[in-house]
Amino acid sequence: EMEFEALGALLDLDMEAVAKNADHVRNTIAEWRNPELLFRYLDDNRQDPRMEALIIRWLRSIFGLSNETLRMIRRESPQNVRHLLQVPQDVLLRWYSDECPGTSRCRTLFMVGEDAGSCLRIISNEGSRYNRALMGYVLQSHVRALVVTDTVGRVMVRSLIRILIRSDTLTPVIFCDPMFFTSGYSKDLQRELLSQARDLQEHMQLPVVHAGSVLPVLNDGALAEGFRELPERSGASRIRQQGYVRPVKALDYDVIWVDLLELDGVAPYTYSEELPYDDLLSQHVSGVLERSEEYPCLVIAALPRADSPSADRYAQERQGETAWTMHLRDGPDDQPELPLVVQAQLQRRAHVSHQFNPNARQDDQDFLPPNYSPPSLDE
Repeated sequence: EMEFEALGALLDLDMEAVAKNADHVRNTIAEWRNPELLFRYLDDNRQDPRMEALIIRWLRSIFGLSNETLRMIRRESPQNVRHLLQVPQDVLLRWYSDECPGTSRCRTLFMVGEDAGSCLRIISNEGSRYNRALMGYVLQSHVRALVVTDTVGRVMVRSLIRILIRSDTLTPVIFCDPMFFTSGYSKDLQRELLSQARDLQEHMQLPVVHAGSVLPVLNDGALAEGFRELPERSGASRIRQQGYVRPVKALDYDVIWVDLLELDGVAPYTYSEELPYDDLLSQHVSGVLERSEEYPCLVIAALPRADSPSADRYAQERQGETAWTMHLRDGPDDQPELPLVVQAQLQRRAHVSHQFNPNARQDDQDFLPPNYSPPSLDE
């Protein structure tokens, strides 16, 4: 009863309501790697009323203590729908299909900072300064991740991917964040994510771009205009969304920037990891981004359009600056040796995350009994 009372107190629920879902609650805790991070995350964000309410809403859904499921929050929240409405239905169906490369698993997206030791991790000296942006990954269904995981579900390499809207044509494009390597750079892991990105573009039939990309000119460069039908927000059900670009001439550059937009979202914060970016050329603002009722649209990234006089120079200067633009070379290099289970996963091309087995922390033990059997990577 104490565990139900404690969980009820954290989530503002009666103990009896929690106890009625005892099996679901216990199964969820067993499935999560380091489940204590869920409650630490809530505690770290209690000083922000918007975040506190959203995290409680999320935790209730994953523990089965709400009429709202995680999928309902991700796909049906009015704020998320406002962004999704700009994406053609056939594109969304391909994005949501089981055949789509990458993963949208809540547990994987929540742990991306923890596994990589990045600023998005929950255990840090920064409190919620950066990790508050995690809900922008976990609770918005236009976000997925290309990943390779080890036997206990920890991410070895990842790149967050999002369906964003071009500011000039108001059409969708898939933007890839930088690759993050958990245990140092690996040529094999880089090659795997490049392969996943190619598969993603073929599956989605959309451009897949990154910080070193140049956007093609569509519709002869004409800007989109007209009204878009949106669910009501602040009393307006029809919002005029005019396409735009941002021409910048500075430092011998002549660039036509196209912003890649997240039109709205249920999370008050998200994170822009577009690297490298050029602050001197007014490319965009990176880091934690905050939305408000008045300004719900966020610029996640900005790329030059192909008709920019400096487009080729932009692309050339970014060659080799990220794993997306580093050219793979054959032969030996100073990369870390991959665990055998990850090597097997690469050979099988099983990219999705797998359920955590709390009794199989192989990489954390110096010795395993002869009868040890690791969890199947094909489940």
